[in-house]
Amino acid sequence: MISKEKRKKNISKSSKKENLESTSISFNRQIIGTIYKYIHFILVFIIGFITIFNTNINHLCILLTIISFDALSIVVLHGCPLTQLEKKYLNDSSCDEYIHFLKKINILYKCNHVFERQIDLLINVWTIIALKCLIIIFFKTFNFKITNYNNLYL
Repeated sequence: MISKEKRKKNISKSSKKENLESTSISFNRQIIGTIYKYIHFILVFIIGFITIFNTNINHLCILLTIISFDALSIVVLHGCPLTQLEKKYLNDSSCDEYIHFLKKINILYKCNHVFERQIDLLINVWTIIALKCLIIIFFKTFNFKITNYNNLYL
């Protein structure tokens, strides 16, 4: 027969082992979630940078296509895929942080659905890029020259 002390030691060893395994799993999940969050930030930064500083119609049309596919995925999945992956691995997302930031500065949405906010944002970004394309086409049609000081625009 196994004594009570040996049973307690075996139980304590197995519980320590389980705690170490759960800690390593949560650490791995933390790393994966952080990677998804950085991918999200980089994607938003690149889209914003190209929108602001690029005057090439082809590049802007590629952006419109990418944003359209993202909007389609949001409609199909009822949320941004990267936001859902962040939430899965971190139990928090960049969208939640953004909503918290807006609440701190007293900007509140009437709805509580993340889905509607994301679609609203993508519609606004898509409209800005489409308007920029139309203005560039208008300038090229009537031979307006865009002065490019210091090669700021590509």
